[in-house]
Amino acid sequence: MNQETIYNVAVRGAPRSGGGFERPKTARSNFELYSWLFMRVSGLVLIFLSLYHLVWWNLVVGVEHLDADMVRERWTNPFNRLYNVALCVFAMLHGINGLRYSIEDYVRKPGPQVAVKAVAYTLLLSVMAWGVFALLTFDPTIQAR
Repeated sequence: MNQETIYNVAVRGAPRSGGGFERPKTARSNFELYSWLFMRVSGLVLIFLSLYHLVWWNLVVGVEHLDADMVRERWTNPFNRLYNVALCVFAMLHGINGLRYSIEDYVRKPGPQVAVKAVAYTLLLSVMAWGVFALLTFDPTIQAR
C-alpha cells in the first residue's frame, strides 16, 4: 500500500466492494456547512450594503459634490461609521472565504496549501484590521489643510 492509498483511505474511508468509499471514521466538523452558509448570508448582506453605498454616493450626493468635508460630516454619525465597518468586514471575510475555496481547489499538496493560506490570511486580516482601525479612530473634528 503506497502513501497516496493510505492518504485516500484516511480522507475517503475504505473502498466498498460495490464501488465507492465508506464514510471516514474521523469526527466530522460543521465548519464547511457554516462556511457555506456564511457565504450565502454575507453575499446577500453585501448586495444591500454595496447598493446603498453606490446609490447614496453616486446618485443622492453625486460625485461632483464629494469631498473630504462631506465624508467628515457623514462620519460624525456613529451609524455611518458602523455601516462602513460592516461593509469592510463583510467584504473582507466574504473574500477570504472565497479565497480559501480557491486555494483548496488549486493548491493540492498540504504543505504548500498551509503556507499559501497563512500568507493570504495574514495579508487579508491585516488589511481588514487596518481598515477597521482607520474607520473607528478617524477624528472628524480635525479640519483638512
